[in-house]
Amino acid sequence: MKIVNLSLIILIGIGLSACRQTADSSPENKRQINFCEGWKFILDDSADFANPEFDDKHWLNVDLPHDWSVSDPALQDSLHAGPFVKGLDRGEDVAWLAGGTAWYRKRFRLAAEDTDKLVYLHFDGVQTEAGIWINGELAAHHLNGYTPFDIDITPYLKAKGEENLIALKVLQRGEHSRWFTGAGIYREVSMSIVDPLHFVPHGLAITTPSVNENEALVQLDVEVQNLPGSPCEVLLRAEITGPDSTVQGFESEEAIGLPSELSTLALKGKISRPDRWSPDHPALYQLRLSLLHEGKEVDVLVKDFGIRSIAYSAQKGFLLNDEPVLLKGTCMHHDNGLLGSMAFPDAEFRRVRIMKENGYNAIRCSHNPPSAAFLKACDKLGMLVIDEAFDAWQKAKRKNDYHLYFDSCWRKDLRAMIRRDRNHPSVIMWSFGNEVQERADPEGLEIAKKLIESIHSLDPSRPATQAICSFWDNPGLTWKDAQPALDLLDVAGYNYQWQQYESDHAEHPERIMYSSESFPMAAFENWNMVKKCPYVIGDFVWTGMDYLGESGVGRNIYAFGPGERLYGLAPWPWYLSWCGDIDITGEKKPQSWFRDIVWDESQIEMLVHEPVPKNQEESLSLWGWPGERKSWTWSGHEGEILKVKVYSSCEEVVLSLNGDTIGRKAVGRDKQLTAEFELTYTPGLLIAYGLNHGKVSCSDTLVTTGPPKRLSLKPEQKVIRADRQSLIYCRVEALDARGRRIPDSKRPFEVQVSGPAELLAAGNASPLLEGSLQDQSASLFRGAALLILRSTGEAGSINIAVSSAGLAEGANATVTAN
Repeated sequence: MKIVNLSLIILIGIGLSACRQTADSSPENKRQINFCEGWKFILDDSADFANPEFDDKHWLNVDLPHDWSVSDPALQDSLHAGPFVKGLDRGEDVAWLAGGTAWYRKRFRLAAEDTDKLVYLHFDGVQTEAGIWINGELAAHHLNGYTPFDIDITPYLKAKGEENLIALKVLQRGEHSRWFTGAGIYREVSMSIVDPLHFVPHGLAITTPSVNENEALVQLDVEVQNLPGSPCEVLLRAEITGPDSTVQGFESEEAIGLPSELSTLALKGKISRPDRWSPDHPALYQLRLSLLHEGKEVDVLVKDFGIRSIAYSAQKGFLLNDEPVLLKGTCMHHDNGLLGSMAFPDAEFRRVRIMKENGYNAIRCSHNPPSAAFLKACDKLGMLVIDEAFDAWQKAKRKNDYHLYFDSCWRKDLRAMIRRDRNHPSVIMWSFGNEVQERADPEGLEIAKKLIESIHSLDPSRPATQAICSFWDNPGLTWKDAQPALDLLDVAGYNYQWQQYESDHAEHPERIMYSSESFPMAAFENWNMVKKCPYVIGDFVWTGMDYLGESGVGRNIYAFGPGERLYGLAPWPWYLSWCGDIDITGEKKPQSWFRDIVWDESQIEMLVHEPVPKNQEESLSLWGWPGERKSWTWSGHEGEILKVKVYSSCEEVVLSLNGDTIGRKAVGRDKQLTAEFELTYTPGLLIAYGLNHGKVSCSDTLVTTGPPKRLSLKPEQKVIRADRQSLIYCRVEALDARGRRIPDSKRPFEVQVSGPAELLAAGNASPLLEGSLQDQSASLFRGAALLILRSTGEAGSINIAVSSAGLAEGANATVTAN
C-alpha cells in the first residue's frame, strides 16, 4: 500500500469549479450507466440462446428488475392459480412459486469515443445461478443469488460501433432454499466505461478512525488498476460535500507512483464539526474522489457515506457516537411482498420507511446480503443493519442449497458482500451464519475461525457475529455445547435464548449478547432483558414483516380438543409466513400494537379476539400471535362472548361499551402490560381508558362500522419520476357512509389504469393465495388491498380507478410523472 501525506485544502466557490472538467467530458458520467432496460426474456433453455445470430424477436420484452416466478404463466389449469403451482416439491418453503431455467438477452453498442476504454458489467444480484455470455463466449459464472459480481467484458467486445450481445442463463433449482428467493435478474444491473487507469470496482473503503463532536478523521483507501508494464504517476483529489452543502477537500501533496498493475492508495483528511450519522439524525456526506494523470481527470468515484463511531462492551453495551443505543430490531427476508423479489429502489425504501415508522431502529438481513438499494435506504432513513452472509455452510438444510458451493465460494461471496457494503454507515455488524448445523462441531468451529479472520481482514472496523440457536437439529447436545462457538464471536447472537443471558453472563462476563431472533409472544421478556442488562444490546424479532414462503410458520388455527403448539409449515393454499409485525401491504398486525406499548411508542392499544368456533380451541405456532384484531365489527356474532385485550403502560385500564363500564383492571409491567376482559358482543362504541393515579391519561376507541358505501383510493405518491424504476403504491379500502374502513370486507374490485404507468401488482395481506398477483381483478382482505404501478418512462398524468360491483361509488386518483 502506498500511504500518502496530505495537505488539507478547502475547495469552495469558483476554485471548485475550475478543477473539474465539463459535465459532458467527465468520466463520472460513464461510471454507472443504468443497464436495466431493453432486455428479452424466455422461460426455456437451449444452447442456441447464447448465439448472437439467434432470433429472439418473439421473446418477452422486459425491463429490470424482473422476477419471473411471480408472473402468470400462459398455462392455467387445476395445478395453477396465477403463478402458484400446487404440488410443487417443498412448495410450502417457497410460497408455491416455481423456478426453472430462463434466459435473458440484450443488445448494445459502444460509442466511438469509448475506443481504448475498459467496460465492466455490474450485477447486484441474479437468482440463483447465472452464466453470462458476451457475443457467444462464456464470460462468467456466478453461483450465489444474493452477492454482487462484476465482469470485465472488454476482451469479448466487438469493434466500437458494432452491435454486441449479452446472453444470460439463469438456473433456479428446486429445493434450494428454506424461503422464497425469486427467480431472475431481480436487482440492478449497470455498466461502467473507464480508462485503463481506473478505480477498481468496489475498491474504495471509507473509514472514520477518529470521531468526536469537534473533528472527524476521514481515511480513504482505494484500489487503482493500471495496465501491466505501464508505470505512471497520479494524484488523488477528494471533495466532500456535507449535509449542509458545504464542501471540504483534500488531495495528495505530490504525485504518487503506480509501480504495478494494482495499487492501493491511501488519503486522509479532517472534517471540522462533523455532522454525525445516527438513526435519529441520518446525516450523509458525499465524496467525489478523482484520479488525475498528467493533469487530466481519468476516473471519478461518487459515494455517499456517514461519519459515525461504533463501540461495543459488556459494561456499556452498544455505543453509537459515544451514546448508548438499544437495538429495536427485526429480522427481514429480502422479498418485496406482492412484487416477489424485485428490488426496485422505491420498494426497498418503502420497506425500510415502514419499519422506521413502526419504531424499529435496526434490521438483521436474514439470511443473506440485501440489495444495494436496501442499504442506501437504511443510510438515508437511519436504520442500523446486521449484514448477513450465509444460512448454510457445509451441511445442507435443503438438498440444493448453498452447501453445494460453500467450500469453493465462501471467500469470494463474503468478500463481495463486505467490499460492496463497507461504506454504508448503517451497517454495524457482519454476520457469517444463521443456525448452521455444524455450529458446535470441531469442523464448524474451524470454519467459523476462518470466516471471522476473513471478516476482520476485509473490515477491521466492525464486529463479526453469528446467530446461534439451541440444538433442536442436533439431539443430545445442550446449550453448554454452544459455548465454544459463542466464545469466538465479537458479538454473540442468541436465537430464542433470552433465558440464558444471565447465567451465560455469570460464566462469560465480557461477552456481548443480543437476541438475533425472538418469538413475537416473547417481546415483553426480551425487551425487559435488553433494558435490564447492559451486555444485552438488542432484540430482533422474527419477523418485522410478513414474507413469501415458510408458509404459515406464524399461523393460528382452531381445532377440536386441547390446543397444541403448531410446528412446521402449512399446506396449500397458505403462501405467506404470517409471522410479521407488519403485513405484506405495510399495515400493522396485532403484535405490532403490543410492541408499541413494550417500546413506549404508545400508552394504550385495544384489540379484540375474533370469535372462536364453537367447541374448538385456538392452536398457535411458536412464531404466531392470537387471532386479535383492531375491530368491533363482528356481524353475525351478536350475543356471543368475546375477549378484549387492553395493552397499556398505565397503572389501570377501564373498559366501556356504549357508555356502560364493563370493568376496571390493574395493568402495567408487573402484568406484562396486559389486561383481559370478556363481554357480550353488542354493536356500538368500545372505549378503553388508561389511568394513572386514578386519572385518565389516554384512551383507545373501536366502533362498529356500517354497510359498505364506497371504495377509497389513496396513492402514497403524488409525483414520481418518469423512469422505469419509479413505483406508485395505492391503498384501496372499503368505507361505510361515514368514511370508516370496514374491517371485515372481502369485496372484489376492478382496477383501471390510463396514462404513462402499468399495473405491476394487485393483492392483499391474506396469508392464503388467491391467484394472480398482477391481474386487474383483485379483492380486499379485512377491508383493504394494495396496488403497485410502474412508470412507463414517459411524463404525463397517470389516472387510476377502482370499482366494485354493487357499490355506486368507486374511486379515482391522479399521479403526475415528471
